[in-house]
Amino acid sequence: MDTESTLPQRSQWQFDEPAPGTERFVEERFDGYRQQARLLLPAHEQAPAAFVIGGARSDFTRLNPLLYRLQQQGIGSLTGNLSGHSLASEPGAREASLASNLDEALRFHQHLDSRSDTLIGHSLGAAIALKLAAQRPSVRKLVLICPAVYPDAAHTAPFGPAFTAAIRKPFAFLECDSYEFLRQFQGRVLLVIGEYDGLNSKVHGQGAGTSAGTRRLAGVERYSPIPEEVTHTLLRSVPAPDVECLMLTDCDHGIAAHLRERPEVADQVAAAVAAFMLER
Repeated sequence: MDTESTLPQRSQWQFDEPAPGTERFVEERFDGYRQQARLLLPAHEQAPAAFVIGGARSDFTRLNPLLYRLQQQGIGSLTGNLSGHSLASEPGAREASLASNLDEALRFHQHLDSRSDTLIGHSLGAAIALKLAAQRPSVRKLVLICPAVYPDAAHTAPFGPAFTAAIRKPFAFLECDSYEFLRQFQGRVLLVIGEYDGLNSKVHGQGAGTSAGTRRLAGVERYSPIPEEVTHTLLRSVPAPDVECLMLTDCDHGIAAHLRERPEVADQVAAAVAAFMLER
């Protein structure tokens, strides 16, 4: 692939901090705009690079606490900026949506060779990763971090009021073909979930089939935007021998921040992800 050693817009990154190894950059031209991806290269490769899809309001630096540790363990990654989520991705696609994000992710994914068999999806990025995996038979491993799943109808809705309305309908997240994809998926899945994400909405005063939202528990605000039923349906959609679940205690949906604030936890999560990727 054609790469560059630097990017001029580092000041727009959410976290401009030195990588522990070599980083290169890929630029793709779309209709009227450009987007960039960052490739982290290990000194000694232990496994092919993972393709990473970030969450809402993320750029390719949000998951540094995980991706930098994987790089140090011999596992590289390619992460693209997607329209509608960060200063680094502006101006981006007009009326950006999950569908346009998927198109961008598919274009970036083409830069990895067929040895790359792992997708890492974070929050909203997990919903995109599931759609991408359905189009890429080479994908054999999915790492879904605090995963969101959205109704198929929401994927073409522009981010903003139309998207919000599409995903707020109770139980709408069940109207998605990604669950059927997982039931037929021939690979393996690792779920990384915060203890306080996916709380039962009815227990916390919300309607069934919705999220619990932000709740104050034992004096601490916890953010739980993922409906409990999403996590349960994902787990039921993958045969038991092919799914692992890593639960992070004292953590809500904000796993990226949790890893940044707790290096010892980030070490453990990176070790678990690396072990999952290295299994044959």
